[in-house]
Amino acid sequence: MPPHFSASAGTQALLESYTRIFASVQLVISFEIEEVVVMSPDWGFARTTAEGTKTMLATQESEPHANQELFIMKKEDGNWKIARYAFSTMKPLVQNGIQRS
Repeated sequence: MPPHFSASAGTQALLESYTRIFASVQLVISFEIEEVVVMSPDWGFARTTAEGTKTMLATQESEPHANQELFIMKKEDGNWKIARYAFSTMKPLVQNGIQRS
């Protein structure tokens, strides 16, 4: 569910989405797991944060990167799988005098 793009659903749509993303940016980030909750035998969620640097490959311009993420997990055939994923930026709303969306 990225800002300014439609949500992706299904293996093929995710592959296309991440291929597009990583063709245009390089991320050097670290993740922190903030919370993991098993809500039932087959459902759970994890909340994480990610922080680091995002570089636009076309221009080689870098900027700080900071997101928070929510992973909704579903157990299938005894293995936890990502059923839903959403994220939002944690960058300041105003940076260098410019308001971001």
